[in-house]
Amino acid sequence: MKGERGMTMVELVVAVAVTGIIVVFLGTAVYQIITVSASGNDRLIALHELQNAARWFNSDGQQSVDAITGAGLSLTLSDNSTVTYSLTGTELRRAAGGPPMTLGRNITEAAFSFSDRIVTMSLVAAPASRYGVSESATYRVALRPEGGG
Repeated sequence: MKGERGMTMVELVVAVAVTGIIVVFLGTAVYQIITVSASGNDRLIALHELQNAARWFNSDGQQSVDAITGAGLSLTLSDNSTVTYSLTGTELRRAAGGPPMTLGRNITEAAFSFSDRIVTMSLVAAPASRYGVSESATYRVALRPEGGG
């Protein structure tokens, strides 16, 4: 059979090499998609925890007439009721006359300060994951003017 020719060894090696390169690129792309999605999800979780805490802190702070800081934060509202913020384990909790409400989980650090009628809350949120995602934020709120209603 004179007209039939098979593949040479060089052609076979080139075909295997090209196929191998394509498989490596596809495998890397799939791994990146999975990794980026999971770490992005962790980042969104951390940001959500911070935003929820900031929403309550801003609302309570604007209604407050005095603040005491230390291990936590105690705000005295204009009606003389008290709201406290504390970090228990990795949960940021808010207590306002009833059982405490969890504002954020995965909070690894919380610091509060009060100066010149400005209350500052600094938080770090780090969901437990293999990606080591961590988000931090500092929030400031001015208390109600003295004698103001």
